[in-house]
Amino acid sequence: MSGLGPNVVSTDAFAAPDRGALIRLRHVFKVYRIVDTGVIALAGVDLDIEDGEFLAVVGPSGAGKSTILNLIGGLDRPSAGTIEVDGTDLTLLGDDDLTRYRAERIGFVWQGAARNLIPYLNIRENVRLPAVTSHGSGRRRDADELLELVGLADRARHRPGMLSGGEQQRAAIAIALANTPRILLADEPTAELDSASAVAVLDAFRAVNQEFGVTIVMVTHDLVAASRADRRVRVRDGHLLREGIPVDPVDEDGRVRLPDEALPWLADAELEAEIHPDEVRLRRREGGPADA
Repeated sequence: MSGLGPNVVSTDAFAAPDRGALIRLRHVFKVYRIVDTGVIALAGVDLDIEDGEFLAVVGPSGAGKSTILNLIGGLDRPSAGTIEVDGTDLTLLGDDDLTRYRAERIGFVWQGAARNLIPYLNIRENVRLPAVTSHGSGRRRDADELLELVGLADRARHRPGMLSGGEQQRAAIAIALANTPRILLADEPTAELDSASAVAVLDAFRAVNQEFGVTIVMVTHDLVAASRADRRVRVRDGHLLREGIPVDPVDEDGRVRLPDEALPWLADAELEAEIHPDEVRLRRREGGPADA
């Protein structure tokens, strides 16, 4: 087990700096009612997110990570607990105030272009659309400036159908920033992209994070994408398991690093690998020491 040492670090180093969090979740529960059954999506989550932080929320499908995103974005309400954004408790806001909060303070980047882009408008028109439809008096960012920042200045007059999937997602980032939101929420933004396109999208997130100081919360099941964030939190079965500084799952020598929480499971275990085109699955060998 000594060769796995680089994965073992104190969780005390993973806490967000104590500068006063922009976003605070306290004892947050979310229960969805399905017929006569309650399904627990979140089970008492506590989480602080700093102003200007790029945070990755990692977990498998159904873990509760998208529920966290929807609650921060004011798209849903918790069953219990509080969600504070810059000192405002979202659970106390009425529907009209929540709508205003989403329009003025939140930018969304969804998985897939259909939810992000209007297909019959060119990219510059898409970026300008939030300013046209908004009734607020806040400052608007210049569309060409945003497109330059995400590397799409030469695609401004193209319609979405003429762009690659990665270019469409970078355009979505520019659109989400048009009304100068304080927070950018991204739901699996690289899930449908090849590796090169995913890198370009993640570069765009980092660029806008550094240029504008916007706080980014990205949910993903992709550990490579998560490694580009400032900090990572892992969610499973509605619980926040741990916080960590992201580590690239593949080191410079091409060796794969496994998640820290896998280490106790690996102790004295005989494993076998199952290789698929986009993933490698490890499982205990039947009859090995771990099963004895």
